[in-house]
Amino acid sequence: MSGTPGSVREGDELGPFELRPELGQVIRYCALQWAFPPFFYDESAARAQGMPGTIVPGPLKVGLLYRAVEEWLGGRGWVRQVRAAHRRPDLVGRPITIVGRVAQVYAEDGATRADLELAIINEEGLPSVRGFAVVELAGASD
Repeated sequence: MSGTPGSVREGDELGPFELRPELGQVIRYCALQWAFPPFFYDESAARAQGMPGTIVPGPLKVGLLYRAVEEWLGGRGWVRQVRAAHRRPDLVGRPITIVGRVAQVYAEDGATRADLELAIINEEGLPSVRGFAVVELAGASD
């Protein structure tokens, strides 16, 4: 979506943003965190923990939500907050889709902000993450 910040309306859709987190991305994330739980990168370790395969770390999925919101904003504002509730694991190398919508646009502290409802949908069409974001829109005030 393009246009002025005032063009952001309740009900506007975000996405879909289609991604496929790969093992290299997960390993780089683990390295940045200096945390290496084997179930993130070792298939047999993941299965030994009762998982169907290697999984995408939850905080990495929050980062993917943040990235999708920034892409949707396209320089029209700033991400102020992203929160997520994880419902089920996403497997490394499997497609995910980030979707969302503008739930509310409002004025606060002299700025125009928007609350966004977000979700990561797995390849079975089930939400693996329910997320929420707050953005501040550039150059807009009521």
